Amino acid sequence: MKILDRVALTLIIIGGIHLLLIGLFGFNMVETVLGSPDEWGVRIVYILIGLSALWCFKYYSFTPRGGSRLRDR
Repeated sequence: MKILDRVALTLIIIGGIHLLLIGLFGFNMVETVLGSPDEWGVRIVYILIGLSALWCFKYYSFTPRGGSRLRDR
C-alpha cells in the first residue's frame, strides 16, 4: 500500500470516528480542537477528509465481470 493510500485511509478513519462522536454525543472533535466552522483550519480538515474519501473510492470500483478488484488481489 502506498503512503498516499495510507494517509487517505487514516483520514477516512478519523472522519468516521468524528461522525460517530457527533452522532452519539453531539461532540464535534474538529471544531473543539481548531475553532469555529468558519475558520480555515476546520475547513481544511473537512476538505482533506473529503478528498481522502474520493481517493479511496478507487478501491470500491468493480470489474466488468462483476467481481470486486479487492477480491482479485
